[in-house]
Amino acid sequence: MLSLLSCFGQETHIIEPSILEISYHTKYLNSYDDYALRIGKNVSEYFSYHTLRFDSLGSNPETALAIINEKIKAARNNNKTIPTVKSPNSRDYLYRNLEDGKMTTYTQVWDSYYKITEDIPTPKWSIHEDSTRSVIGFNCTMATTHFRGRDWKVWFSEEIPLPLGPWKLGGLPGLILAAHCDGYLDIIASSIKREQLSPVKFYNFWE
Repeated sequence: MLSLLSCFGQETHIIEPSILEISYHTKYLNSYDDYALRIGKNVSEYFSYHTLRFDSLGSNPETALAIINEKIKAARNNNKTIPTVKSPNSRDYLYRNLEDGKMTTYTQVWDSYYKITEDIPTPKWSIHEDSTRSVIGFNCTMATTHFRGRDWKVWFSEEIPLPLGPWKLGGLPGLILAAHCDGYLDIIASSIKREQLSPVKFYNFWE
């Protein structure tokens, strides 16, 4: 279900306390991004740290100019060899509600803002028990799937028995800590926090 965000009309508010926050680093072509997967008892959210910062500062007239200058500088570097902050779906704020089985995405397309609601995706995974690796100190097992038009290879850890992961990846018997799609995107967890956590929060900087 797709609707304009202006029809939604909620202010920024806390949904529930977090029990875990995973930071992920992504590589996309010559660009990078950093994401948070913030997990509560029933709801998790996934978003770009950089997008959250830009949206937060950009919505304040006193700090918006600094964001505009940053974007101008990034545009000037577009054809240079230094990495820029960019990734697929970086404008999205994804919320996964395990209680009602729904995923809601709040996203920007040009100057319009949308709310997209769907059932939580359930990729058909093949688990490769003989292929393992360690990611930030956790033992992980490889799984593969064809999902949303692309072939994905991920590593999940049953030491963290949550059926979640970055972006819309999930549905395994453990948290996904790394994901790879040839020629497209690399995602890897860089840290896990269990204390002094920010809550799972709905963000609305557009109204």
